[in-house]
Amino acid sequence: MNNKIPVAILGATGPVGQKAITLLASHPLFYVAEVAASEGSAGQTYGERVQWRNEIPLPENVAKMTIKPLLGVTSKFIISALPTEIALTTEPELAKKGHIVCSNAAAFRMHAEVPLLIPEVNLSHLSLLSKQNWTGKILTNPNCSTVFLAGALAPLLALGSFEHINVVTLQAISGAGYPGVPSFDILGNIIPHIGGEEDKIRLETKRILGTAENPLQCGITVHVHRVPVLHGHTVAAHVHFSKPVTADDVTQCFNVIAEKDPNFIKLHTAHDRPQPLRDLDPHDMRIHVGRIKQGDSPNTIGFISMGHNLVRGAAGAAIAVLDAYVAKFGA
Repeated sequence: MNNKIPVAILGATGPVGQKAITLLASHPLFYVAEVAASEGSAGQTYGERVQWRNEIPLPENVAKMTIKPLLGVTSKFIISALPTEIALTTEPELAKKGHIVCSNAAAFRMHAEVPLLIPEVNLSHLSLLSKQNWTGKILTNPNCSTVFLAGALAPLLALGSFEHINVVTLQAISGAGYPGVPSFDILGNIIPHIGGEEDKIRLETKRILGTAENPLQCGITVHVHRVPVLHGHTVAAHVHFSKPVTADDVTQCFNVIAEKDPNFIKLHTAHDRPQPLRDLDPHDMRIHVGRIKQGDSPNTIGFISMGHNLVRGAAGAAIAVLDAYVAKFGA
């Protein structure tokens, strides 16, 4: 693959692994060199084993690959899309062997020595890698909804400190994996509970927006909901600042970031946007922000943040972490 860097995908047959494969197919720096999955899948051809569910066709070269066992990969760089319980034991074993593991799993997100990164927000947290004793390293990206909350909140810290943040999420069914939520439970319905999700959003957001050693000192109240949307998590946030802030101030903050990095923030001005169906594409890495408004208090601002849960919220986020590592430390 010319001078591109080989990458192994763990959990390659699942929705996040599949999305990582499609994103890396056109990546300028990396390529998929190995696919790995559970013991039951190892040894089979990827194209024969995978139930491919993606808007982009399965790349032929990946379809022909033989699935390796999780600890059998040889590429230095790894994207891990493993379930948390498997990641807890597998990822440290790989780090001990010298691999750089960029993990989408929740297993080590809150570990004191493991960076939890949105590269555009808290790249300085890479300093935590120096505290890891493994020959290799583990880095993580956040929970899918955390990305859309913390990524949108980060520019607003320039306007003053937060006193409290109220958060409501509307999360797509693809976030539950495959086969996900039974159709009898989700069709025509909203489920106001996703196990462990509220604590992840609350704690991860504080960690990302704080320093590497000290989380943000701010209250966050979260309610999460599973909704009958295929892709795209929407976050409604009300931010209570320590001093008065106007909707124009917030809009200007987002405008500055959107102009500086249009692949990070997309600001919508229409009263009915952003919408998952209208505004997302299959490789969309943007955090879509809109519906900025003043609250009843001059210290309160509301906004909507939305993004593709399998891209910026998962596979694309892990690839962005890998990009950040290589840019900082080399291949």
